[in-house]
Formats: sequence, C-alpha cells, structure tokens
Amino acid sequence: MQAAMTGLTLSLLLLPLCAADVFLRPYVAHSVLHRPRRANTGLLEELKQGNLERECIEEVCDYEEAREVFEDDTLANRFWTMYRNRNPCDPNPCLNNGKCVHFLSIYQCQCPDGFQGRHCQEAGVAETLKCRYLNGGCEHFCNDTGGQVTCACADGHAVAEDGRSCVAEVQYPCGKVPLLEASKLQANKTTRESEYGQYCPKGHCPWQVLLQHKGSSYCGGVIVHPSWVVTTAHCLINLNVEDLMVVAGEHDLRLVEGTEQKIRVAEAVLHELYNVTTSDSNIALLRLHQPIVFSNYAAPVCLPRKEFAENELVAMRYSIVSGWGCRIKAGYLQGDAVSLYPPTSRLLWRMAVPPLSPEQCALKSGMNLTSNMFCAGYLEGTTLSSCKEDNGSPLVTRYGDTAFLTGLVGFRACTYQGYFKIYTKVSNFLDWLHAHMSSGIAPTDGHPHSSTNQTLPPVVIEQQLT
Repeated sequence: MQAAMTGLTLSLLLLPLCAADVFLRPYVAHSVLHRPRRANTGLLEELKQGNLERECIEEVCDYEEAREVFEDDTLANRFWTMYRNRNPCDPNPCLNNGKCVHFLSIYQCQCPDGFQGRHCQEAGVAETLKCRYLNGGCEHFCNDTGGQVTCACADGHAVAEDGRSCVAEVQYPCGKVPLLEASKLQANKTTRESEYGQYCPKGHCPWQVLLQHKGSSYCGGVIVHPSWVVTTAHCLINLNVEDLMVVAGEHDLRLVEGTEQKIRVAEAVLHELYNVTTSDSNIALLRLHQPIVFSNYAAPVCLPRKEFAENELVAMRYSIVSGWGCRIKAGYLQGDAVSLYPPTSRLLWRMAVPPLSPEQCALKSGMNLTSNMFCAGYLEGTTLSSCKEDNGSPLVTRYGDTAFLTGLVGFRACTYQGYFKIYTKVSNFLDWLHAHMSSGIAPTDGHPHSSTNQTLPPVVIEQQLT
C-alpha cells in the first residue's frame, strides 16, 4: 500500500513536465552545443546527400562536409590534408581576364575594369556606361561606338602605348602652355585664387589674340590653327576684311615686347544663321594671310569633340576667360571710323569662372538664352564699370593639363549686377568649324557675310553694351 502511494505521488509531481517543450530554444541549444554551419548553406543543400564533387570541387567545403562524404575519420583526414593545401587558383576560376588570389583553400577574383561578381562574370558600371564612366579612362577623347572603348587625342597629340594617355607629337601641341611645359609645371595646378581677376603672366594664355580695325584694338579671338582664328560674329559686322589685323603673342598693349605677330586677315566667315538681334549662332572664323608662327607666346587651344565637351568638360568646376577688356561703344561703324571704349587694362587678364544655370542667367539678365548660349560667372557683386575681357575672347576649360575651347565672350556681357557673361556654346559649332577650316571656303568679295544681312543701329548697340 505504501509503495502504491509513493508511485502515485511521483506521478503527480511529474505530470506538469509532460507539457514542457521537447526541444530547447535555439539560443539555449547553441550555448550547450555549437555546430558550425556548412560552407554552402540553404535548406536544399542540407537535404542533399553528401557528394564530393558537388561539395568540395564545384564549391568550397569545410571539414564537416568532407567527413559526411567519406563517413570515415581516416579517409576524411587524408582527403582534408590534401584539399586544404591545394591551389584553388589552378586552374584560374576567374573569367574575363580576372586575376585569382588565394589563401589556403580560399580564393578571390580581382576583376579588370568593367567587370564584377565572384568570378568577374558580370559587366560592371564602367562596361555598361563605357565612355560616360570616367571618360573610359581616356586622357582626351573616348569612343565606344564599336562596343569597345578606344581613346583618341586632340591635335598635336598621339595615343601613348597604354592606349589611354596622350603624348605630344609636335613641338607646340594644342592646349598646352609652352612656358609651363618647358619648366615641367602643369597649367592645371594654377590655383583659382591666382587666376581670379589677375593678370595672365606673359605666355600663359598663348591662344589669346587681339583684333584690330584700322590699327585700333576692339575685340579678342583665339588661335585654333596656324591659319585660323575663332571669334564672335558681332565683332565683324559691317567691317571690311582688308582693315582687319590679328595680333598674336600680345600681352602689354602699351609696349612692343618683341613677341607680337601682326597678321592681316585674308577672309572672314560669319555663321550663316547668325542673328544680330538675338545674338544666336554668334561665331565666326578668320583666315589669315600667312600662318602664325607658333612659339612660347603663341600656340593653339584644342577644339574638343562634342560628346567630350558635353559629358566631361561641362562637369568641370571652373573655366578660364581672358582678354584686355576692350569693347565697342555706340556702334561698330560710324561713318568711316569705329567708335571704341579705351581698353580697361593694358595687360592681358584672366579669370576663373564657374558655370551658371540658364534659369539663373535668364532671371538676372532678362535675356532669353538659346541652345547655342550658356552663362558663367558670379551672380553676387556690384556691376563693373568696365569689362575685364574682350568680346570674342575665349573661355577655355582644362581637362587634366590640356585646355579646350568651350566658349566665346558674347556682346551683352558687361552690364548686369554681379559678374557673369553670356557665351557662345562652341560645342554646337564644331562641325561647322572643321568644315570651313578643311575646305577653306570663305566669301569671295572680301567682306564678312551674315545670312541675316542686317545692320544694327548704333543706338541699339549703345543700349545693349552700356
């Protein structure tokens, strides 16, 4: 009887335990017995029967998976010793010329530019965007039309052995400052502070030229070829070509320094769609009677390619505008003489200017910008009593240590609150420039032509320029 009572008592005491969980909770179980995860995880992986080829050849396995395959400690240990010391990079598992590096049985693929993924099997951002990604790695121009990135260089440069860099193949390649190149300095290392409204050191703006009409300085221009100068069309309205002179190598307008080259203009070509009222298509070419002799003080700027200008150069933080600050007052031609403001600076100036949005420019200037124009400068500040640059002078943008022509100073540029200008967008006229320079086509009557054939009244010019 006593034994029966004891059994009953024990049953009653153990009864609550019957409702307890059979399995421990995960965090409790792991604190008691830690089982490492398989190298290749996932539900389906755990359900598969151990297979040496799948576990350790096609994939990377750990000792536990090898033990499951062999089900024998001696065989597993023998295999594991050999497997752990193998070279997983032989043969190379990396695709697309990827480089395999390893530590023991663990390997990693170092992918070439344009590929990504464990085995470099996926096209990366660089391959997808090609030239739009870091310019394809090219120093100057990038071309990806054939499915592969190929680099090209501006005039006077050749592609280097690495297929990306550009090296000079002539003494005076475009876009280089000869004095800086000779002294092993780089033009792009000049700080913005040294260029903000400062005189351009002699020879540091070698592409800048001065235009003269009957001996009077009145506009600027830029060298793009020994026989060709680019300027704005409004600088040529109603002027006879035989009265025009280009001065290269100029710096101090009051001194003859021995570096100047005065060359007569043989022909002038205004853009066929130039409109004197809106200043749209405000660009022109001057062909010289004799070529400019390139030197440390006279050298060409580079003409960009359109895609390069609109994808790469447009993203540069600053560009450099230069000139002497001569501008026209009250009309381009009054009787037999041109009325001019005196130069605002005897020395050549330059200034670093940032780009401005068309909306900001239109709001401040009250002018409707066309797609052939853009703005650069500063919105804050007082209106300057005189300009620091010439009309028709260049705005150049540096890419690396090469300068490219991106703009020409427009004629409605000096009178707004702040300090900014409206420029002709050169990238829209590259085909036009190359076509005329390669063909040599120009007017045959010796006078600059405009398709509009309009004469701007002096009073209108006075309102626009002052």
